[in-house]
Amino acid sequence: MNKQLKSMQSLPPLSFATRVKHLKQLAVVIKKNQDKIIAAISQDFSHRCTEESLLAEIMVCLDEINHTLKHIKQWVRAKTWHADWKFYPSKCSVTPQAKGVVGVMAPWNYPFNLVIEPLVAAIAAGNRVMIKPSEVTEHTAALIKDLMAEVFSPDEVYVVLGDVGVANQFSSMPLDHLLFTGSSEVGKIIMRNASEHLTPLTLELGGKSPVLIDNNYALEKAAKSIVKGKWFNAGQTCLAPDYILIEKDRIAALLDCLKQEVAKTYPDPNNNLDYSCIVNPQHQQRLQDLLKDIPAANIHTIGTPGQGQKLSPTLVVDPPLTHPIMESEIFGPILPIVSCDDLAAGIQFINQRDKPLTLYLFSNDHKIIQTVRETTQSGSLAVNETLVHFAQRNLPFGGIGNSGMGSYHGYQGFVTMSHMKSVYYQSKINFNDMVRAPFTSIKRTFISFLNR
Repeated sequence: MNKQLKSMQSLPPLSFATRVKHLKQLAVVIKKNQDKIIAAISQDFSHRCTEESLLAEIMVCLDEINHTLKHIKQWVRAKTWHADWKFYPSKCSVTPQAKGVVGVMAPWNYPFNLVIEPLVAAIAAGNRVMIKPSEVTEHTAALIKDLMAEVFSPDEVYVVLGDVGVANQFSSMPLDHLLFTGSSEVGKIIMRNASEHLTPLTLELGGKSPVLIDNNYALEKAAKSIVKGKWFNAGQTCLAPDYILIEKDRIAALLDCLKQEVAKTYPDPNNNLDYSCIVNPQHQQRLQDLLKDIPAANIHTIGTPGQGQKLSPTLVVDPPLTHPIMESEIFGPILPIVSCDDLAAGIQFINQRDKPLTLYLFSNDHKIIQTVRETTQSGSLAVNETLVHFAQRNLPFGGIGNSGMGSYHGYQGFVTMSHMKSVYYQSKINFNDMVRAPFTSIKRTFISFLNR
């Protein structure tokens, strides 16, 4: 891998024409092979809902490519303006420049999307790219390697397959930028490895994304959005709602609304092709273990008990706050409901914990929306809907604190993958000697004038 990296770093950035050509080719290859992509992902999951893959793996990636192609000519231009008045008529500029070789480490939950979206940003910025797909979704990883070979030469995009040991080596290389998507715990390891070479990092992590429901908001409407967001991909989404905060006297009504909405959306989950599997038996066992030591009366399983690699939608009412289910990201179809006295108490609850990737608020009250926006910290805030903010091309996506650092998507992805080089152009008319030694009386008078 290091030999390949050195070879790629010795080559010039991709030309503008090459970037555009490859992005167009990539879109064609994705469209041509979308059935293969969907089938490979489903094989890795034992079953992944076809429409979920079509939406989250194919459509979103094509949208990213199309958006980039539409705007790339504007993005790559240097932005120039007049210098500060004291240096007039000189000029300043910011010129986007490729960083070099960008590493992309992708997770298993959206194994195609979370390779392609960072790749598009990196190519748009003129970089060469090394990709390490997740070994958990091995069929998708192998297909990605084949598809990349249809578009790029090995010295433009190189795909590395392998296990955790390979991933460890990958993150230890002297890359020019590294984007990692995965858990916070693994993110800490990646950051330690990258620090050896001071490799710039974008960490797209997860965490416990909370839901706050205003006591005047219709529970039926909130439940509809929560169900669609939580149980998409069976909850295996980094920004899925992780727990709900609501007043105790509204929990029973919320439970009813959630159960009704799940029954409408995923009737008979075990035999429903719209409901995806847990990625493998190990993760299924991890999720089942999260329900241990919780009283049976607090657990509400919707539908028949899970079969094979399916785990039925499950609601957990007021689990102990020190229980693992409330201390780590769930990343599955289990949703705790936590009682709080009021909205202020809910905000305090969130602020006492790690900063989440997303905070979901259901409210039509502008004052409440403003209060939550200004008094909480999260990677993003989504009001009255779940998940869809990820698909907004003009909205940067990323975490804060324990949920990540840096962001990408659209123009922000281009900026993340570029070195925004500062350039100063001195004009022929140059008064700078007036503030440089030797400091004569005239110069001292002039400096005093500048500092008034």
